[in-house]
Amino acid sequence: MFLRKEGRRAQKKLIKENKLLDAAYNLFIEKGITATAIDEIVKKAGVAKGTFYLYFKDKEDILEKLILKKSSEIVKKALQEVSTREFSSSVDKFLYFLEYIIDYLSKNRVLFKFLKKDFSWVFYKKITENEQFAELKRAKEMFLKNFNTNYTQEELEIVVFMILELVSSLTYSSIVNDEPAPIEKVKPLLLSTIRKILEN
Repeated sequence: MFLRKEGRRAQKKLIKENKLLDAAYNLFIEKGITATAIDEIVKKAGVAKGTFYLYFKDKEDILEKLILKKSSEIVKKALQEVSTREFSSSVDKFLYFLEYIIDYLSKNRVLFKFLKKDFSWVFYKKITENEQFAELKRAKEMFLKNFNTNYTQEELEIVVFMILELVSSLTYSSIVNDEPAPIEKVKPLLLSTIRKILEN
């Protein structure tokens, strides 16, 4: 009985937190982050202002959690897609994973504008700090363990971070600003460059 009550309480908390996150995301997209006040977020979410501070320290905190939530959702989708296919090498698998994310962001430009270039930061740093994202942490470790390269484990960690930084910033410039060229031209060059780096 006690466990069922605890479960219901946790479920209610999660619903309220998600309402606040959804309200903040919609307002950030519609009005911009700077122009959005916490009062507007709680009003749109239909909760009391005090409830906001049960989940978030301030506007920066809800923004960080939103970036983490939205980014991890994309990574999970990419991992699910990867798990349905067979690959001849770990490099092929990783490139397919990156291509899925690039294609997803190409179709969701508004979301990508919101995320800016924070993708590598999320995938690399934040998932290692948060137990909630243990599945993503395992995926990262899986990719790192299975590459057959001449890099040491420490070097490979750095190389993968560099790759994610490159993918984040270059695809952002290409998808949002068409610079240095549209994503259709950039993507094949980017993926072939990453292949060369990993097949060192």
